Amino acid sequence: MPLLSLILQRQIWLAGQWRRITVKVQQGAGFRWKRNLKLELSALAFLAPFLIPLLLFYIWPLLRGVWISFHSWGILGMQKYVGLGNYKKLLTGGDFFHYLWNSFYFVLLIVPIIIALGLLLALLVQRKVPLQTTFRSIYFLPYVLSVSVISFIWLRMFDSKNGLLNVILDSLGLPTVHWLTSPGAAWWSIVIATVWWTVGFVMVLFLAGLQEISPDLYEAADIDGASAFHKFRYITLPGLMPVMKIQIFFQIIAGLKLFGQVQIMTNGGPGDATNTIIRYIYVTGFKKDMFGLAAAQSTMFCIFMLLVAAVQYMFMNRKTD
Repeated sequence: MPLLSLILQRQIWLAGQWRRITVKVQQGAGFRWKRNLKLELSALAFLAPFLIPLLLFYIWPLLRGVWISFHSWGILGMQKYVGLGNYKKLLTGGDFFHYLWNSFYFVLLIVPIIIALGLLLALLVQRKVPLQTTFRSIYFLPYVLSVSVISFIWLRMFDSKNGLLNVILDSLGLPTVHWLTSPGAAWWSIVIATVWWTVGFVMVLFLAGLQEISPDLYEAADIDGASAFHKFRYITLPGLMPVMKIQIFFQIIAGLKLFGQVQIMTNGGPGDATNTIIRYIYVTGFKKDMFGLAAAQSTMFCIFMLLVAAVQYMFMNRKTD
């Protein structure tokens, strides 16, 4: 009996110890949970000034636009729910894909030119020459102007009668060009204006990339007797590849969103030759008072942009690996 009593007391003592350990563990877990929650709330508080504008000006308009795309919507408000009717109308008609191709055609024209010219300017202004800083500022200056200012400047430059370019051609005895009323010339007019506007930004990014390349690599190449072409091919170009990928990605997205230059310089003309997808959405909504259809067009264009970004991301990562 004394032995049995001793065993029972021992079991009771162990049970009490286990209970106290369990309580402490639970209290510790609860403390850690509260501490983690406090840290997460603190992080959200610091992010709130950035998250709130993101929700108000990006996420909410996006969700609102998707909701509107399922309705027949005019300037006076919602008329009726049409389900996928706007999307069916969009996909069965050919206009959406025609203007989407126009935007993509502009990308094919401008991206190689602006990347090559921006890289060339960066290589030139990187050299230590007199007034180096002045040249950099001159090339970058147009980028600080708005698209409206740039478009009106080049609208006057390309004027068929009194434009500076045709005045120069006429003084040289060359035939003048109808820059904004000929389909082919109109596209190149928009390309020239856009390149002049944004090439300074491309140049600055390439300059930043050039400064990240170690001078020791060029010194070693000079010792080995490498030519300027070989140094560019095997040192400069590989060193600029990260910047190059970012530049190409940014320029493709910016090119697909072309609107201001077309709206001011050609108004989508001649005919619909330079009408882009963004201007098509604008005309559908604000000119034809079909905001539901315009919202569906915007949603489809957003999906297309996401697909383009995903393909670019996969391609660039595959090349990097």
